[in-house]
Amino acid sequence: MFRSESYEHRVEKYKSLAQLSGLEYTDSDEFGEKALLQYFELFRRRNGKIRNLCLSRADMTEPRYNIFDYRYRVATNNTVRTYDQTVFFANSKQLGLPEFIMKPEHLGHRLSAFLGWEDIDFENYPIFSDKYHLSGEDPDFIRARFDDQVLRFFSKTSGWTVEAANYYLIFYSHDSLVPPNILMDFYRLGVGIVDLFKTK
Repeated sequence: MFRSESYEHRVEKYKSLAQLSGLEYTDSDEFGEKALLQYFELFRRRNGKIRNLCLSRADMTEPRYNIFDYRYRVATNNTVRTYDQTVFFANSKQLGLPEFIMKPEHLGHRLSAFLGWEDIDFENYPIFSDKYHLSGEDPDFIRARFDDQVLRFFSKTSGWTVEAANYYLIFYSHDSLVPPNILMDFYRLGVGIVDLFKTK
């Protein structure tokens, strides 16, 4: 990201969020948070960089919530495309989730499902099943953690991606930077998503 008046405004909003939420702000990933995220689909691209990192320095026994911008590039043929997005990352012993990825469903997913490829659907929540593609290695465990509260919430909204594994969860909208004036709202939404998935 280049320096500009709008970028400086973004930085100030991140710093304000950090101060109000008891987080620590750093311009780059100097604490190595990306190493904790390498198994998520979003972070398998090694060229990605974390910026505007607001992170919790709480004891490991407490939930730790981070928010940051992430930029990565994807090369296809002779074209390189740059993606920018805002990510919420939770590290909490109160999760204990199966490994899964939930993303907006598109035509390719529907064709894959027609061919018999995995997509975990819920008969009682057809709106959720139409909106989202959900997959993972342990469908029964995943179904157990997508209870009525989770399914009702995501049935009422769209466009989000959630990736999870054990105590880690990330929440974002693909290729979307959250506008600076609603960064705090996005952060609070991320905390709310974690609350939905906490072990009951």
